[in-house]
Amino acid sequence: MPNTIKATNLTVTKTFEKFFIATDTFKKFDGSEGKQSYKIWTTQKVSPNSVINVIGSASGSVLQFTDKNTNEQVTVGQLSINAKEIEVVSLGQAPQAVSSNWDTF
Repeated sequence: MPNTIKATNLTVTKTFEKFFIATDTFKKFDGSEGKQSYKIWTTQKVSPNSVINVIGSASGSVLQFTDKNTNEQVTVGQLSINAKEIEVVSLGQAPQAVSSNWDTF
């Protein structure tokens, strides 16, 4: 059974045809500020810099790649949300979809 997640006050940073990336900030244990990103799967068009709330099914994955600057292997976690409901809290730029090879995932 999928896990349902509600993420609030996310800022849309990048848009693609079948998903977009949104981020939020949080306070780390050491008191510094951290950022986390969500891959939001939807065909609903949203504008970059819009602030949204989203409810949907959550899933996670681990990605590995080679950093182009350091040539070192990097491992990161990725949280995806298959959006059931998106509420736009405030609008950013005019909506636009950007085609990318990422939309085949």
